[in-house]
Amino acid sequence: MSTDDVRPDRFIAPGTPVRLTCHGKEGHEDGVVVHCWWDEEIASYDCYVAFFGDRIPAGRPGQIPYVLRYASVSLSEI
Repeated sequence: MSTDDVRPDRFIAPGTPVRLTCHGKEGHEDGVVVHCWWDEEIASYDCYVAFFGDRIPAGRPGQIPYVLRYASVSLSEI
C-alpha cells in the first residue's frame, strides 16, 4: 500500500472497486464506491460504498448490495 492510499483527504471516484479489511477478525468486504465527498465535520473524504461480501461479482449480482458509509482512509482500492 502506498502512502497515497492512507491519506485522509483521498478522493475515491465513484465506480472504483474497494476493499474494507475487517480488523479484529479474518476476512474483508469488497464493494464499489457509489459517491465520495469532502466532509468538513471529519476533515476528510467520506464515501458511500455498495458492498457485495468477499468479492465483487462479474455481471449482475445475485443479491442486492448493501450500502454503508466509510471514510476514504478506511478503504483500499482494488
